[in-house]
Amino acid sequence: MDRPICRRTFFKLGVVAAAAFAAGPGRAQGAPVRIVVPFAPGGGNDIFARLLAPGISQALKSPAIVDNRAGASGNIGASYVAHAAPDGKTVLYASSSIVINPAVMGNIPFDVRRDLVPVSLAVSQPLTMVVRRDLGISSLSELLARMRSQKINLAYGNASLGSISNLTPEILFRRANVSALSVPYKGAGQLMTALLGGEVQAAFMIYPVAKPYLEKGDLVALATTGQGRLKQLPRIPTLVEEGFADLVADQWHGVFMPAGTPEALAVEFQMALSSALEEAAVRRRMDDEGAAVIGSAPKAFAEYLDKELARWRQIARETGIRISA
Repeated sequence: MDRPICRRTFFKLGVVAAAAFAAGPGRAQGAPVRIVVPFAPGGGNDIFARLLAPGISQALKSPAIVDNRAGASGNIGASYVAHAAPDGKTVLYASSSIVINPAVMGNIPFDVRRDLVPVSLAVSQPLTMVVRRDLGISSLSELLARMRSQKINLAYGNASLGSISNLTPEILFRRANVSALSVPYKGAGQLMTALLGGEVQAAFMIYPVAKPYLEKGDLVALATTGQGRLKQLPRIPTLVEEGFADLVADQWHGVFMPAGTPEALAVEFQMALSSALEEAAVRRRMDDEGAAVIGSAPKAFAEYLDKELARWRQIARETGIRISA
């Protein structure tokens, strides 16, 4: 998988974006901007959107209002934005589920490339593979060896069927030629309860969810899914380092606008977002959350998006996972 756009690329593209913005009309100053989060309050997308909203508001000199429109694995909120007026007043703060859903679902009420305009890849977080400490496992290679010898019949939990926390272990175990039982739950909170209670022995999740239980010793980290090692877990190898080439699975957040939105408006919002991402308090919080700040320009995000759509389609075909929209 291609690595998310680097900071150096972003700054080069930012110069071009600034020139394009200066040459075209912008959104009326003072008009409120609705930031649609397609998930319930309290989740990662919602937390990050609310963290960024004040900085976006300051840069635009307009109110930036977070609007939660949850349901159907993010499809309800995304569809709302896809069918909104292309006037720069409605944006979508989505997760990587927007590229996974088309690969595993049918009858989605919008097309991400036809009905939405990519504005910016905001941040990216790898997943962390964790197991219960009482499993007595200290490395991924040890786990796979014991699974092959049938000394462990592993059950892993995921936050929902067809999610990144479902597809990532499925493709890992298939490529490792081992079998594991997948147990879906309704969200990360329920998954963690099940993992700590012993209903399942393993899971993939973002670092801040696992952090308190890693520190207490309830869980053990075996691998991370980023291109490089997670700074907060420097001794834990990536799946690529463990021999699974190109098995990179980032839980990223991206911003979209309705198709037909003038380029100047997309660039204007991208510049406001990048300004918010540069705030010291925001960067400290992102760092604590194990998130890499990106803030890419629209063209770079569009290129990344196309690669992600193709990659998750391939993973869905390999795993055979399909769910109802």
